[in-house]
Amino acid sequence: MKKKYVAILCVICIVCGFYAGRKTITYKTEIKYVQGEAVRDTVFFPVPVLEVYRDTIFMIEKDTAKTLIDWNTERHYAEQLLDDNHGILDFSATIQFNRLQSLSYSLIPIYRETTKYKIEVWQPYAGVSFNTLNQATFSVGTFRKKIAFELQYISDFERKKQGWGIGFKYKF
Repeated sequence: MKKKYVAILCVICIVCGFYAGRKTITYKTEIKYVQGEAVRDTVFFPVPVLEVYRDTIFMIEKDTAKTLIDWNTERHYAEQLLDDNHGILDFSATIQFNRLQSLSYSLIPIYRETTKYKIEVWQPYAGVSFNTLNQATFSVGTFRKKIAFELQYISDFERKKQGWGIGFKYKF
């Protein structure tokens, strides 16, 4: 009759340990922003897509030398168009002779990496063992990180005795 109760107790401990182990798992999410490989390119002497000519010419400046100096001047423009969690986009342009001479850009994309992993706070376990001294041991316990404490029910079949034990384990 006692063996029946011990077996029922062990089954109950195993089931409870299983469900308790499932409840002790927590999930952690880690988000990192990682820079990707830079993409750079330069376009020299781009061709206009559309040119619009005016019928009327307005003379604003009367000095021809100033107009030629302005026409000959090489102007460089640089701006950062985008700088957020999607990436960094820079461009630079060179204008001379009233035309776009070169257009350069640099794109550094930023990728979002999401990592989910489990953190097991408590790890319950149950076990059964037999030895050459004709003894059976039923044990239940729990691991916390690398250290475990366990409770053992020991049954000696030769001497017809039962007892309890306490154990300590370390996980390498």
